Amino acid sequence: MADTQQQDELALIRPEIRDWGAFFFWAQAEYWQVLPAEAALFRGPLADWAFALRSRDQTCGFATAVPYADFAWIGNLIIAPEKRGMGLGRHLFDQVCDKLRRSGIQSLWLTASEQGRPLYASRGFRPCDRIERWQMFIPPLQHCSAPVLPTDLEHLYRMDRRVWGTDRRLILQYLATGGRIIRTGNSIALLQNYGSLKVLGPWLSREHSPREHAAVIRTAIRAAGGGTLHIDVLASTGAAALLAECGFIRSGCGTLMVACDGAACPPKQAVALASLGSLG
Repeated sequence: MADTQQQDELALIRPEIRDWGAFFFWAQAEYWQVLPAEAALFRGPLADWAFALRSRDQTCGFATAVPYADFAWIGNLIIAPEKRGMGLGRHLFDQVCDKLRRSGIQSLWLTASEQGRPLYASRGFRPCDRIERWQMFIPPLQHCSAPVLPTDLEHLYRMDRRVWGTDRRLILQYLATGGRIIRTGNSIALLQNYGSLKVLGPWLSREHSPREHAAVIRTAIRAAGGGTLHIDVLASTGAAALLAECGFIRSGCGTLMVACDGAACPPKQAVALASLGSLG
């Protein structure tokens, strides 16, 4: 834990431009993918849930949280490289969790790296699945990009709400801008488009049919039109094997963890997360 004198010098604030600059610099050094839609959310409607940790007016940490109706997702927890090992990560994490719980939210979710897992376990978080990141470089292709239609979005909103048990319309609206929705049988997925960076998620399926999973993957590859396609899949779904067969490479993995009263497990109909670790 940060010592008493150090804690007295710490301040948790809404990030200013220089705090965001520090965060993006650290994130790039860690090879994190910070989605443009995600940054827009935390500088817009979710600005109260982005946190910069300062010590003597120097930015030394950063974190975000998304408070849904019934649970919250914590992400982007990072400490300045020269400040690590001093207890600042624990202090920042405890402050964010405390704010969420004081707002009435008791169920907290996150994805943990191997380095971060001991901290979260010490705070009562339990592992409930593995998250595997898969990516594929797709050569530029001539393609017809279908716009996201209002009816498609409504279908995504409804199914996402059934799967997660809460309304996530706000983040889905941001993530869907410029993207397209893939529907195959009982499955639906959002293909997010950020130029050369593409993300498939959320990906939801009422029944984990290998045939439907393969159809979603093939459609996403064709629709991407070039660039690098990233997918954060839940290991328990079995979709990873199909991604490997289609030419994807596993580029990372983490642990899905939750802290709540009673038992908790990820939604059985979720195949891939909506973002690369920070929105759920």
